[in-house]
Amino acid sequence: MPAPSERHAAFRWIVITVAFAAFMSKLDSYIVNISLPTIAMRFNVTTAEVSWVVLVYLLVSTSTLLLFGKLGDRFGLRKVFFLGYLLFTIGSLLCGTALSLWMLIASRFVQGIGCAMLTAIAFAVIPRFLPHEVTGWAFGIAATGAALGIAVGAPAGGIITGFLSWRWVFLVNVPFGIFAMYAVNRYIPDEDGSRSPALRKAGFDILGAGLSFAGLALLVYGLNTGREFGWTSPRIVGCFVFALVLLAAFLMREIKCEEPLLDLRLFKKFRFSAAVASTLFAYMLLAGNSFLLPFYLELGKGLPTVTVGLVLMIYSVIYMAVGPWAGRISDKVAPSILCGFAMLSAALCSFVFAFTLAVPGLLAVVVFLIWIALSFGFFISPNNNQVMSLAPAERQGSASGVFNTINSLGLALGVCLFEMIMSWSSPLEPRSLRGYKDAYLFGGIVCVIAFFFALLVNHRQKKDNDQISITN
Repeated sequence: MPAPSERHAAFRWIVITVAFAAFMSKLDSYIVNISLPTIAMRFNVTTAEVSWVVLVYLLVSTSTLLLFGKLGDRFGLRKVFFLGYLLFTIGSLLCGTALSLWMLIASRFVQGIGCAMLTAIAFAVIPRFLPHEVTGWAFGIAATGAALGIAVGAPAGGIITGFLSWRWVFLVNVPFGIFAMYAVNRYIPDEDGSRSPALRKAGFDILGAGLSFAGLALLVYGLNTGREFGWTSPRIVGCFVFALVLLAAFLMREIKCEEPLLDLRLFKKFRFSAAVASTLFAYMLLAGNSFLLPFYLELGKGLPTVTVGLVLMIYSVIYMAVGPWAGRISDKVAPSILCGFAMLSAALCSFVFAFTLAVPGLLAVVVFLIWIALSFGFFISPNNNQVMSLAPAERQGSASGVFNTINSLGLALGVCLFEMIMSWSSPLEPRSLRGYKDAYLFGGIVCVIAFFFALLVNHRQKKDNDQISITN
């Protein structure tokens, strides 16, 4: 049996591999954007064509999360996690050496598959291999890694492209990916001996995988291109209609399938369903604000782009300081209480900001960024800890896939709905504060809904504890 110091070192390395996966997946969602004009010039293509470099990564990394979560349960988390790092690293190398735009897009497809594997498995690794008393801290570190990836993505992309080449935006991942594969292979346990024979021999729902991939890909594509083509255009309406048909067929398939890709038994646990619903609504404000605030600062406040980037860094700095601390607290205090408090705080923050948009200067913006960072700092890490702790040990890969799919859909819906509200409220004048005000009022409402779902999680927990006490 390993000595305590060796076990603690192994725990730290497990957390590092998970946090690094969160960092890399988020970094490569943002680092490429600033390089797109350079890539378009290099390959002499249009803006619409080069946008597929970002879009294909987003489509693949979102629509395959359920698939890889299920594969993690069947074949073992370490195998799928290692393969995720391998494909992400190979995809990065292929992207950096691509000789044409379509080679680059195909390479981003490979990289997106690796990203989906890392994202689907990372959250399942923590509760599977770490003691319960440190899982909140571990989720806090992982959330900090994701926040760091978002914070440094655009600046790093600009610096690397400016001083080196757009190719190094991708190639920089290769040495880190190789090191991460070594750490996964060295420190994450192999589960072959611990999984039941029935689970290892279980069949695989190929039809369900195809339906879920196609349905989610069409849904995400429609949500992310609706602004470009128009929400009522035949292309976008068709995407939504076919997505709903395919996803409905997928759910019907999963109800009847003996070995479903989406284990609907997870949703029979009321607290799991309520926590996931709270996440969906919370992420709407998170994404909507990230989309809308730069427009407000540039068009409404007249700030140059560089200054806007520096102002937005306030959120990331505060969040990275709070995330690990909030995770540690969630190991000692019921996460549902922290999540409820955080969403109530976020709702009040959004309402206050909606009515202070016209205040001169940047004081109201700075207060908003600090306040909203504190709110989400106390929500994301405890909520991650809570959701994964509610999933059975043998289905944590599936639960992680479901949870991260809901996260991605919440982010896409947030951008979609905030943009629609903004456009409807002030269609002719983007500098008008009316659209921003209505959008942030809506943001406050969705956080109130998230708050009520968090309360339901806490209420049901108390009820379950009372029943256990009576039984004993």
